[in-house]
Amino acid sequence: MAGLTPLFSSRDIDLFYEKFTDQAERKFIETLQYAGEMAVKIARENGKYNDITGNLRSSIGYAIIKNGKAIEENYEEGPRGTDRKSGLKESKRLVQSVAKDLGGGFALVVVAGMDYALHVENMENKDVLSSAVTGTEKFLRDTLDKVIYG
Repeated sequence: MAGLTPLFSSRDIDLFYEKFTDQAERKFIETLQYAGEMAVKIARENGKYNDITGNLRSSIGYAIIKNGKAIEENYEEGPRGTDRKSGLKESKRLVQSVAKDLGGGFALVVVAGMDYALHVENMENKDVLSSAVTGTEKFLRDTLDKVIYG
């Protein structure tokens, strides 16, 4: 009886697996980046609140966290206001704080870094981040369901 000759080695299988996981990770990061960009665009453009200092709109940003470190991020100063830099600084500080508390793996962190953002949403009934986060969460659930379940 003739023996079978393998067409590839164990190392070939390992290389294939590494290439496949690297490509899958890149696509996953691209999906998170798209979702983050979508979230901050919605939040920055649709916020119907008075932003006199520019801090609240400037504090809206996102980061993709991998194993506790930001690998992609988007922060930018709002288009108007008297002090937009403080909002930008608070956004980055908050993301760093959240990233430290996360374990391994990936996370998309979307923030409105000013401590009064929740007050504006709750007391003034104005959307700062809620609709952006809700829409982004739905997009990610739908996208990942399609990838995983077909």
